[in-house]
Amino acid sequence: MLGRRRGRLAVSVAVLALGACGSVEQTMLERGHPPAYAAGFADGCASGKKAAGGFFAEGRQDASRYGSDEQYIEGWNAGFARCHAEMADMVLHARLRNPSRDNN
Repeated sequence: MLGRRRGRLAVSVAVLALGACGSVEQTMLERGHPPAYAAGFADGCASGKKAAGGFFAEGRQDASRYGSDEQYIEGWNAGFARCHAEMADMVLHARLRNPSRDNN
């Protein structure tokens, strides 16, 4: 029974995380950030989650913009840092709550 609850919780968290990924750019725009910064932040966030061990995350970076667009670069770096830290913390806490999975 407890295993089922944990499984359902993990699926719920994953679904919420996936839904949040699609709205990162929109959220940044609503907070008043320029479009290039918002796009960079969303791409950097996805990349940060992937680098920290996010199962469903997919790294993204527009190489042409990262090399030339200061707002995109700033947003990408900020998004990567924030989301990498958040995902790393989530992964660590998941492993601490369920250490037996690491031994398999």
